[in-house]
Amino acid sequence: PLKAKDKVVGAILVDNIFNKKAITKSDVRMLAMFASHMGLAIENSRLFEETVYLSNTDWLTKLWNYGKFQQTLSFEIEKAEREEGRVSLVMTDVDNFKNYNDTYGHLAGDEALRLTASIIKNSVRNIDLVVRYGGEEFAVILPLTETIAARDIAERIRTGVSGRFFPDDSMRTAVRLTVSLGIASFPVHAGNMIELLGNADKALYLAKVS
Repeated sequence: PLKAKDKVVGAILVDNIFNKKAITKSDVRMLAMFASHMGLAIENSRLFEETVYLSNTDWLTKLWNYGKFQQTLSFEIEKAEREEGRVSLVMTDVDNFKNYNDTYGHLAGDEALRLTASIIKNSVRNIDLVVRYGGEEFAVILPLTETIAARDIAERIRTGVSGRFFPDDSMRTAVRLTVSLGIASFPVHAGNMIELLGNADKALYLAKVS
């Protein structure tokens, strides 16, 4: 009998249901060979999925990366075109990050980016995709979302970051960072993915210089 502490990795029940003859050693060897090949195939599948995940993930923040961003945004816009839906894009940039990095060092800068990534991810919905766009810039793809709702999400991100001390609440040298955000929505502000990206970038630039 199995006890609570027992760990079952896997089991195969063998029975000859057709002629009720006893299972031979030859049958067992063939089954063992089959099980070995099956296990190898499962392990290869797992390794492939892990490789795909890692290739689409930013190593520092554990967010999706630029490649995953391009793939997902293209998919969401095509879906919105078919279903006459909406997609919004929020571009986010950490303000004066170079000065912060130069003042407190790259380790503190890395920690600030990780904390910012966590704040952004906790400010959006499960259906949204948060990516590290590059450097200190992040992007959020908001499916099924119009501009007004996107602004509400962007405001949650802005206040979440500005309300946090970096690199850590307990550090005596901790400071507050801020972010600038740009929003664009499909199809209100753009007719395709390139226009959506361009208009979100323009909105981000205006936010940074205002």
